[in-house]
Amino acid sequence: MYVSPNLVVGFHGCDREVFNSVVKEGGHLESSENTYDWLGHGKYFWEGSHERALAWAKSSTKIKEPAVIGAFIKLGNCIDLLDSEDLSKVKDTYDILCLEFEALGQQLPKNKIRVGDISFVRELDCKVILRLQQLNNEAIATDLGLSDMKGQNLRKVQNHPEFIDSVRGMFPEGGELYSGAGFRDRNHIQLCVVNPNCIVGYFDPIKPNPWFKRV
Repeated sequence: MYVSPNLVVGFHGCDREVFNSVVKEGGHLESSENTYDWLGHGKYFWEGSHERALAWAKSSTKIKEPAVIGAFIKLGNCIDLLDSEDLSKVKDTYDILCLEFEALGQQLPKNKIRVGDISFVRELDCKVILRLQQLNNEAIATDLGLSDMKGQNLRKVQNHPEFIDSVRGMFPEGGELYSGAGFRDRNHIQLCVVNPNCIVGYFDPIKPNPWFKRV
């Protein structure tokens, strides 16, 4: 985990109705809480890629009019899956889950729907990330001497400096960029924002001026 004082820019693909509610009417994005959300539950963004957010919105059968919401985001106390220390914490959490499910006589969920060697329904990964956050919250509650995590006690946990604000990961996707390449042509970084205060503000990305280069 690390504390980032800097802003990153994220983009969220959505329907125009959601865009209007958030950008024009001052609303907020809802958290995604599917069992297969690979970075756990929260508000999802494509880091630095308006194009990927728009392409995703256009590909969704649930979206009538594709749109993209831009957001300025502070990562805060972030589980960064590009950081070796954080990856080690995730692996340790998986080991704990294995023991817990074995004690209950149950099977861990599995990642499903594979395209090549990449899974797109990440139920196992979601479970691991959520358990890591739960273990972290329990440690905070113990440190604060709380008897539970309900009501005002939950608020105290969520206001603690060690509360996990966001999760960041690189998603390998697509085919070889060229024959024999170690790069894929659709690699991207996603952000999952747990703490809504990480989002400094939303904005409407403007279309680039074709008379000038992109910067």
